[in-house]
Amino acid sequence: MRKWLSLILITLLAGLLRFWNLGSMPPSANWDEISHGYNAYSLLQTGQDEWGKSFPLIFRAFGDYKLPLYIYLTIIPVFLFGLNVFAVRFVSALAGTLAIPGIYFLYTTLFPHQTITVRDRKINFGLIAAFVLAVLPWHFFLSRPALEANLALTLIIYGAYFLLKSRYLPASILLALSLHTYNTERIFVPLFLLAFVLIKRKEIKFSKTIIISFLIFLFSASLVGYQMLSGVGMARYEKLKILSPNTIFQIGEWRQNSHLPSPLPTLLYNRPVYFVKTVIANYLGYFSPQFIFQQKGAQTQFAIPQQNLYTWPVLFLALIGLYFCLKSFKNKNPQILLAWLLLSPLAASVTADPPQAIRPNPLIPAVVCLSVLGLYYLTDRFNRYAGFILSLYLGSALVFFGFYLHIYNTTYAQAYSGSWQYGYQQMLQFVSDHQSQYSRIFITKKYGEPHIFYAFFNKLNPKEIQPGGDNIRFYQSDWYWTDKIGKVYFVNDWDIPDTDVYQLKLESGSLVSTANSLLISSDHAPRNVNKLETINFLNGQTAFIISAMP
Repeated sequence: MRKWLSLILITLLAGLLRFWNLGSMPPSANWDEISHGYNAYSLLQTGQDEWGKSFPLIFRAFGDYKLPLYIYLTIIPVFLFGLNVFAVRFVSALAGTLAIPGIYFLYTTLFPHQTITVRDRKINFGLIAAFVLAVLPWHFFLSRPALEANLALTLIIYGAYFLLKSRYLPASILLALSLHTYNTERIFVPLFLLAFVLIKRKEIKFSKTIIISFLIFLFSASLVGYQMLSGVGMARYEKLKILSPNTIFQIGEWRQNSHLPSPLPTLLYNRPVYFVKTVIANYLGYFSPQFIFQQKGAQTQFAIPQQNLYTWPVLFLALIGLYFCLKSFKNKNPQILLAWLLLSPLAASVTADPPQAIRPNPLIPAVVCLSVLGLYYLTDRFNRYAGFILSLYLGSALVFFGFYLHIYNTTYAQAYSGSWQYGYQQMLQFVSDHQSQYSRIFITKKYGEPHIFYAFFNKLNPKEIQPGGDNIRFYQSDWYWTDKIGKVYFVNDWDIPDTDVYQLKLESGSLVSTANSLLISSDHAPRNVNKLETINFLNGQTAFIISAMP
């Protein structure tokens, strides 16, 4: 009873950390979050997405083709709480909270009967894994924005747990759903399942349940295959692939400019060699200090630059756990954990812009389990000091997380609000209050996809943005653009001059008069305007200038 009460309390702590002030921290919802929310709202209102597609299995969105599960689940909080940032982030925060008991079940299945007695109280190491995940900076960060990757990770944790318990039907359902949640899992999950089957092949006995489970997963995987063959399933990767046209051109230049004797330039500078070298470098990079401490190329929507993703005590004990895992490699479950660890960064490694703190997130449960395993062996080896070691580990992990949490809520929010496209909500509130006074409204595209923010914060009737509505939406350069919804126009920032202006050019080609219009530009405005309002990022820099056009 005490064990379950402890797990409930740890889960409540995780829930508090993930739900507290959820609607305003991160400081704004980015375009992907807003897109998730508005498409869920569109489905709720019309049964169609923003492009008029009835209950799609993949969402066109901006042309990046988002996977469906997160959006469909978001219909529920949007129905309950309305169309707002809290509702959009609800699924991710809930998934992050539910991962806490998930890691408990996973760890106690991988390493059963690991307990330690401190002052006549038996402590289960699965509870320690739950606590560590609850206060792990990396998992905490990814649990608050609306990230499909975080939902997918929770599905994988529970899917792996059921797999280890030989409960193949729920395992197949959860892992099959993960394939339609986040693109990384379309590589990680099949490879992990293959590793599991190879490791446990002598223990797996064919039955009707296994056949049904296999067919469920096969059906899900076949949908993935169909989407990839049709092109929509590869749309995201096409923008991130290593062998881009620019890279191929560069390889040719290296070969041409090489002073090495023939045929060495051809053997050294070609697509297969470049691809393999890049993948290996990327892969190893995810185990490097530069990635762990986010020291180079950190994407500020997924991590805080210069901050440890794990905390020092978790990282140090994970290395000890890795040693003992390798030492007991003859056992099946350590093999499974090592396979999990090694497969986690593989999908991220075949993209062009690592280090990424979101794509290799299957590393999170693997490192947590290794760290707790290291703690178990350390306390078992030095049993006399077990209470001190345990207190030091948990206490220091909590202190490090406390420092991280302070930075997250203060320095990070102020320095990187622009990364979250802060200012759209405030600007659109001004537009909503004053739009009846103007014939037209022009909004800059500088910060990306202003139309979806306009639709979201105005709770726009989806029929106005769907095909057949009063809008201009078109496909160009592998992307879907929106130039107009009703009397609101969206223009490139470079088409807004500093000189006098009487008409503005749309990306779709037409010119529109600016007479009696409201203009929202970035950090500059035409000379012949009356500036009404300036909206700043949280660091004080200008985000939007709102002006009246004569």
